[in-house]
Amino acid sequence: MTIQNPARGAAAAVALAVGAAVAALALQPTEAAAQKKYHVKIGFATINDPQHDWGKRIGEELEKRSGGRLTWQVFPASQLGKIPRQVEGIQLGTQEMFLTPPGFFVGVNPAFMVPDAPGVYASHEHGHKALTDPEFRDTFLGLGAAKGVLGAGLIVYDGTSIASLDPIRKPEDISGKKIRVLATPMERAVPAQFGGTGVPIPYTEVVPALQRRVVDGCRSSLVVMGYTKFQTVTKFITVLNGGYIPSGAWISKAWVNKLPADLRELVLKVPGELEDWASAHAAGNVEKMKGVWRDAGAEVIYFSKEDQARYLAKLRPLGDEHLGKHKNAQVREIYALFKKVVEKHRPKS
Repeated sequence: MTIQNPARGAAAAVALAVGAAVAALALQPTEAAAQKKYHVKIGFATINDPQHDWGKRIGEELEKRSGGRLTWQVFPASQLGKIPRQVEGIQLGTQEMFLTPPGFFVGVNPAFMVPDAPGVYASHEHGHKALTDPEFRDTFLGLGAAKGVLGAGLIVYDGTSIASLDPIRKPEDISGKKIRVLATPMERAVPAQFGGTGVPIPYTEVVPALQRRVVDGCRSSLVVMGYTKFQTVTKFITVLNGGYIPSGAWISKAWVNKLPADLRELVLKVPGELEDWASAHAAGNVEKMKGVWRDAGAEVIYFSKEDQARYLAKLRPLGDEHLGKHKNAQVREIYALFKKVVEKHRPKS
């Protein structure tokens, strides 16, 4: 019979207890990390529009699928700052997510203006299929990674229209008019094709500029201009669809790299999973907003079939001129890829 030393048994029990306590302490940081919450500020320049709805859907999905570890808040109407400040916030990590057209990131990479090529899409649906083709989408969304910007989703917001103080019923009516556009050579060239002048003005300053007749019109989306009450100033809007305006979900690389791996994957995946819904939702707002314009006493104008064809034919070469011959090799490369997917998805008839 073996007689155990009671003291040795007690010491062993104490050692086991201490070991268990140490092990438990070692596990605590991991458990704490699993319960830590991360807040996502989702900013955009518009309000009560398809971008706003996309932002809320993204936030809801992130919170639900993270079990509450990701919390969120949307900040519409440039509450986090004007567009250049929000671009900086994404790069610096002080803002987590920004929903905005990729063209506003041309300072990060000039190739971000490629989808703005005018006259190339047959429809909203055609544009969406081209932009979300994986061959183009995955490359395009990665263009800002080296400078701290990660793309996570890409949609088509709306076709372009011109809200104007005086009616534009045919392309030649653009002649002599000052039209607000984005600050790129290609954007300025659009009204210039018909004798107009493109005037870059920050979007939030356009309505006062129209009231003072600093500009005669604004080239943007019928939907976004409707939501921001342009119809109280301009009583004419010409639906041109000479270009289709994309929007993207842009995430701060500095911030997302601080997340646990599972949350990082979720944040980068959810906006893209909502692309089809968000693009279709945006398209559905077009008819609704035509009614809003008309109810405010504005006239919604379309070119004749012949004038529309002539208008698009005049715009179509601008992509080749400003993107296909761009001094930046990556812009030329991305534009060639863009043209490829546009033709791949072009309707047959």
